[in-house]
Order: sequence, then structure tokens, then C-alpha cells
Amino acid sequence: MRLIYYGVSADEEKFIKRWSFSNKIPVTIINEGISSENVHFAGPHDGVCLYPSPEMRQSELLYRKLREQGIHQLSVKSTGVDGVNFEWAEKYGLTVTNVPSYSPTSVGHFAIMSILMVLRNIPTVLQTNSSRKAAIGRELQDVTVGILGTGRIGSVVAEGIHTLGGRVIASSSNENPDLKGKVSYVSFEELLKESDVLSIHIPLSEESTYLFSEETFAKMKPGSCLVNTARGKIVDTEALIQALATGKLAGAALDALEDEEKYFSVGWEKNPYYSRLMAIPNVMITPHIAYHTELAVQEIVETSLTNARDIIIAGSCRNTISL
Repeated sequence: MRLIYYGVSADEEKFIKRWSFSNKIPVTIINEGISSENVHFAGPHDGVCLYPSPEMRQSELLYRKLREQGIHQLSVKSTGVDGVNFEWAEKYGLTVTNVPSYSPTSVGHFAIMSILMVLRNIPTVLQTNSSRKAAIGRELQDVTVGILGTGRIGSVVAEGIHTLGGRVIASSSNENPDLKGKVSYVSFEELLKESDVLSIHIPLSEESTYLFSEETFAKMKPGSCLVNTARGKIVDTEALIQALATGKLAGAALDALEDEEKYFSVGWEKNPYYSRLMAIPNVMITPHIAYHTELAVQEIVETSLTNARDIIIAGSCRNTISL
């Protein structure tokens, strides 16, 4: 068996090589994301690991070429699989797997940090080099923190904020019994109305795309802040810019930005939304790095490689995405 891993960063290489040695399975490392120019490298291999490239969202050719070379699976090295065209994957018999979970504290602690930063107006101070007393902040015990989604990551955030003395409310498709006595579950409408800062922890889906729209922002508490460490398209960025510019929202911390995948290869700060948002006080944008810790990267690499191996050997995998 031989595997090929596309889009490998320097941080991932050592974990790929370690897994390869331990499992006695050769893994070819390709630093560039999969494209029509390098898809032929998959030919001598039995399985593919990758992060969906922009071309993969647009080109049926990639799926056809992979199948023609004998590939039967796509091991996606992320939780989100919105970059995969499942119609084409099914057409060419490609089983798709993902990494449904990895260190929840990586994103969870990053979100807690972001919540504290926007409450204390740190982005404003960093942007403007203003005097040390120009932007007065708010403390956790004086505000209500809203959590949208209390899965593994959202629960870490809720636990952390509660421990630090903040009041936590949440809206989620499933209530987490471990949060009993720490979190008050409310409707989505009440979450918008009561949260001084709202942190998003739900996956991108057809239902959640542009969930935060002009209408949604109108229902949010005046002077509240938004934190998004999930997916960029959950938020309608044009509506967010308007809400920030008018003062409806007092700040935002965004680790996921709409259309970000189009700009990672050329410079994430070239995204037109980036410059427009950064012109507004108390806005912080980071390039989708909330997950990026040693532990998280190791778990992502090992799970994606194991997924590919299991599909090839057994024809099934616990992390298979239903088409």
C-alpha cells in the first residue's frame, strides 16, 4: 500500500513521516494542494489525503482523473467537507472521510481568548496605537456570553467562560448534560437578544449558510460582539460590515472569513473583506489558525492517514461521510 498526501505544510511533515514509519506504509508528500497539474501524481498510489483545493470545488476533471488512476477514496484532513463536490465524488465512486474531532481545546481556548480580547477592546488598541486609556473594556462577570452550538468545542468554551466567572447561555441542537448548572439553554432568538458577546460553534451547512444575516444582526443586543472560529460563510460579511459600521455591534473576532479559501495561496489579507473589516475599530481577523497547535495538527494528520488506510483495507471507516 502507498498513500499520497496533498497540501502538506511544514508542521505536518514530521507527523506524516512518523505515522508512515510506525505503520510501515509509504506516504508521498506533496506540498501543493491538489490540482489538474499534479493530480497525475496520485497514479502509483492506493489512497489520497488532502484538503479540498479551490479547483476541487469547480473541476469535475479532478474527480474523474483520480478514479481513472484507481483511487476509490478521498481522506479530507479537516472536519468540514464543504469543499468537496459530493455529486462528483459519488459519480466517480470516491468514498469521502473526514476528521470529525481533534483537540477541542485548540479552537476552544482560542475562542475564549478572542472573547476576552473583544470585550477588552484590544483590537482597537492594536489597530490605532491609541493611548492606554482610550478604550475601556468590560469584564466577564458583567456580561452574558452566548454559545451557538455546544458540541466538543462549544462545550470547552462554555466551561471555560463559566469557570472564569461569566454568565453563559447557549443554543444548540442537542443539550450537553455535562453543562447542567453551568449553562442556561435558550432559543436562538433569545441567544441573539441576550448575548453581550456571541461565539459561533456550528458546522457550515445549507441551513447555517448566512445564518448571521442583516435580519439576524438586527435582533442582536446593541453593542454586542461576534466571535467566529467556525466557518466564514455562516456569516453574511456584507451584513456584518454594516452592523459594525453603524455601531449595532461593538466588535468582532473572526478566525474564519467568507471566501478565505480563494486567498490562502496568494495571501489571505488580499481578501477584499479583510481590508474593509480591518478599517473598523475593535475588529480582529486571523487566518483560520484557531486549530493550529502541535496536538491538533498531529491528531488531524494521524486520523486522515488512518482513514485512508482503513478504507483501502476494509472498505469502510468510522469517519465515512454519507453521500
